Amino acid sequence: MTDAHQTTIRHDGFTAERAALFLEQLAQRGNVRAACAAIGLSRESAYRLRRRDPLFARGWTAALVLATEVAAEILADRALDGVEEEVWFRGEVVGTRRRFDNRLLLAHLARLDRLHAGAQAQADAARFDEVLACVAGDSPPADLPCPAGGLPAERARAIDQAEEAARDRLWAQENGEDEDECDEPCATDRLVADARGAAAVSWDGWQASARTRVDTLMAGARDVSTVSTSPASGTPAAGTPTDNRGAAARPRHAAHLLGTASRVSPVSTSPLFVPVSFG
Repeated sequence: MTDAHQTTIRHDGFTAERAALFLEQLAQRGNVRAACAAIGLSRESAYRLRRRDPLFARGWTAALVLATEVAAEILADRALDGVEEEVWFRGEVVGTRRRFDNRLLLAHLARLDRLHAGAQAQADAARFDEVLACVAGDSPPADLPCPAGGLPAERARAIDQAEEAARDRLWAQENGEDEDECDEPCATDRLVADARGAAAVSWDGWQASARTRVDTLMAGARDVSTVSTSPASGTPAAGTPTDNRGAAARPRHAAHLLGTASRVSPVSTSPLFVPVSFG
């Protein structure tokens, strides 16, 4: 991707950086509507971009993998601790009670599970910073071959590919298909080792660059992702702890988003019910 791509504003309002910010918000919340609201664009434009951009679509699915992990953590907390609710009587709060009703959260988790099934999504989630960097407009080094989709092979595979390419060059030399010839007895071992070492350095440099790119992007958008709103909006209030990317820490953020559901959920029919406590 070129530098021009990074700053081009599409007719639907998406830029490369906005697309990356959307995916980061989606990974925090697992909710397309909330992620769109966070960057000020419509759900329709996000779905349209997913339909037309294969790399963005991969990032979308990987983001849902990460969001599932957040939902699972919140679910575990609620299963053990329940949800505290206020008890009102004649217009006044007279006490609190704890409910153990996880039906809404279970439904949300099941939906995410259906959406992110597949080994490719799991692999992309493990390399989410690289996906975001590519979506934001960065390009991997030219010496790292990229299959369709814009993301280089995983580190071990990239190093193996470099070795295969070096052996192909040596084979071409030995069969007279390459003008460059090497008469050193140990040329094969040396060239293969050099190729593998160079590929490892290039891959590590790309990963470091991708992470720096994402850190910078999220730090610049901090005021967007930490705007103070009511808890029902799903965005954290000002002062919410942040992770090392500058975005709101995922478990805390998801708790704000999913916490609203418990306050409007129907009365639990579970036998696990804590009596009302007054005073």
